[in-house]
Amino acid sequence: MPLTAACAGNTSANSSADNPGEPLWQQVNKDFEVVSLVYHRFGDARYPSTNTSVSVFEKHLKYLSDNGFKSYTVSELLNDTSVLADDRKKVLITIDDGFASFYENGIPLLGKYKMKATLYVNTESVGWGDYISWDQLKELMEKGVEIGSHSHRHNYFVDEPDSSRADIFEADLLKAESLFEEHLGMIPKTYVYPYGEFSAEMVEVVKDHDYLIAFAQNSGVMNNASHPYAVPRFPVAGSHVSMEQFISKVNMHPVRVGKAEQLPLIVASGEQIDYSIELTGDNLGGPFNCFIGGKSSPEAVMRDGNQLAFSFSVPAGRRRTPVTITTRDSDGQWYWFSRLLMNPEVEE
Repeated sequence: MPLTAACAGNTSANSSADNPGEPLWQQVNKDFEVVSLVYHRFGDARYPSTNTSVSVFEKHLKYLSDNGFKSYTVSELLNDTSVLADDRKKVLITIDDGFASFYENGIPLLGKYKMKATLYVNTESVGWGDYISWDQLKELMEKGVEIGSHSHRHNYFVDEPDSSRADIFEADLLKAESLFEEHLGMIPKTYVYPYGEFSAEMVEVVKDHDYLIAFAQNSGVMNNASHPYAVPRFPVAGSHVSMEQFISKVNMHPVRVGKAEQLPLIVASGEQIDYSIELTGDNLGGPFNCFIGGKSSPEAVMRDGNQLAFSFSVPAGRRRTPVTITTRDSDGQWYWFSRLLMNPEVEE
């Protein structure tokens, strides 16, 4: 078996990476679920894989507004028990990296549709040519945008040796905290892992510094059974921006599985992978579709009761490979879960 990249929670001194305990936002409402969306650039066609056109972004926001979705900043959602308990359709709009195109093209549309967002900033690049400045970040905060941490240097931290990874990651996290405090007068307590990659050592650091939540970049629906330091988000950029895809994502439901089984796996190209996950939520009786790196792979998964067993070879030449399962319930509603494979041998 490959090494499991573990995480941990913050609700118990005895909690472990595989059993992080339940934060408040998971205790209030056992039916809690919310789709988290991640954007990067807006109207910047130079980088098509991370770009969302302005016109498409407006269509997304209009759909949310017209169909009864309520948006929140991440901390607002997690800290308000009345919000957690109600049954309104909820959405988290998150933006990674702090590109200037968000300030120029994204913010006006959020204001037009009265939507809230959380911007995740890697502090080293603040003020660089294509990035938002500290003064602009202050302005965004005044407009109600929450600022979260996306590291200082945006490194590939899983490439660091096991023996020094925690120290390197902690130094980076503390550097980002010091800059946030110096320039914005606050230290964020929500985090996004660079590239969505993380390991046991990194998560223990995030936990020890009292972060409320940490987001990954594999797709899925945040819910009461989510690992609080491995929370999924749906990407909305490049080839993933059509209205058909968007409508499907924001109306998606989670396949609930155990917390340890939501964690990424560190793998090597061509390695044979065999693992199983236990379905812990809704009684989903239909067949499961399986996709390895976006390629339909029905032969890779077998179901036995509430257990799904996976067996396949890791695709070569991919640094990050999502293993995704989907299914429908008797009412035709779609459910989704994705687990990330990380291959540090592949450079980007």
